Amino acid sequence: MKNFKVILSLFLLVVLASCYKEELHKTIYSSEGAPGPVSNAVVKNIHGGAIIEYSLPDNENLLYVKAVFERQGKIVESKSSFYKKSILIEGLGDTLQREVKLYAVSRSEEASEPVSVTINPLAPAIKDVLASLQIKESFGGMNINFQNPESTGEKPYNIVIGIVGWDSTLNEWKDVDAYYTGLSGGNFSVRGLAAVKRKFGFFVKDTWNNITDTIVQELTPIYEEEIDGSKITYARGKFPVPQIAPLPIGGGPVLEPGNLSSWPFDNLFDKEIGNNGFHSNEKNPIPAWFAMDLGKTIRLSRYKVWQRMHDNNTTYFYSHGNPHEWEIWGTNTPNDVNSWVLLDHEIMVKPSDLPIGQVSNDDVEIARNGHEYEFPLSTPAVRYIAWKHIDNWASIKGATGFLHMSELRFWGQIQ
Repeated sequence: MKNFKVILSLFLLVVLASCYKEELHKTIYSSEGAPGPVSNAVVKNIHGGAIIEYSLPDNENLLYVKAVFERQGKIVESKSSFYKKSILIEGLGDTLQREVKLYAVSRSEEASEPVSVTINPLAPAIKDVLASLQIKESFGGMNINFQNPESTGEKPYNIVIGIVGWDSTLNEWKDVDAYYTGLSGGNFSVRGLAAVKRKFGFFVKDTWNNITDTIVQELTPIYEEEIDGSKITYARGKFPVPQIAPLPIGGGPVLEPGNLSSWPFDNLFDKEIGNNGFHSNEKNPIPAWFAMDLGKTIRLSRYKVWQRMHDNNTTYFYSHGNPHEWEIWGTNTPNDVNSWVLLDHEIMVKPSDLPIGQVSNDDVEIARNGHEYEFPLSTPAVRYIAWKHIDNWASIKGATGFLHMSELRFWGQIQ
């Protein structure tokens, strides 16, 4: 008898669970029939798609409008909330006329009769990006300037600029580099290439795998090599400091600050990037002067600056004591205070232009990879250089400040 009661109880539990499961699969909205279709559809053709405006049906059960269309040989959908009166069609890689079907959809997922409209998309924006490329030979490779005007802070247009090189031995193209960005414009460099003439190809791809044609150029990268940072030494107090404008706001001479004991100058060249590096004393008058001996006479070609991180996160990027504006000076006769010549002047650019304390993904990616700067081709060969620290991100145009960097690397031609 006891076994019978147990079996009966189990049976009832199974039945109840089955009913409950069946209830869960029912829609929480009862069917009230499909809504009426949208009306008064108006098409605005845009790069790679269209914006379609319309009037919504008068139906309180309406949830969204969907557009059904063909993209790269597949039928895809785009949806727009009932709060809006337009829908975006995007990701089209050609200018072919195509049909788009619009459906009003209820909360119970019942679709109206379709309304068909015809769109004539403009050429995808990747073609304009390709046409904007300005490519020039550079030390160790090339520099590429691009414009991506369809990308905005409100709606980034993410692209990849691909570079391939012709392999004359295998008689085929080989991947060289790929630059991913959602910025509206900028430039980047490709490095590590041999100083020999070679054919290179350039193309642009978007999020939907639309790809432009490939443009081909012959380029000869300029020879350079990375300078051995272990041979670079801090020359603080060894030579007279030029008193050249800009001078400290509060008056007085340009000085050579010391450093925090746990952040010595040598850390700048230890190949470690993160929450370590060089850190000057705090509350110094700025500008400040940091002289160094390269160990050899070098025609400098470029350098990279890595900002200090904080506890291995990005809270110090474009903030705190990371450099904002600086100059680099050079000489071969450092005891002659009048012999120093200006080699470079830079203001670090924050790609997103967001306020201090806020960073975008592009900001972080560029900071992690290091900010790169080129010296002019006319730069003379020098053995001694100085970093003239004008201000840092936390003290822009300030009277006092300090400097910290995680890593600093130079490239050039050793004489």
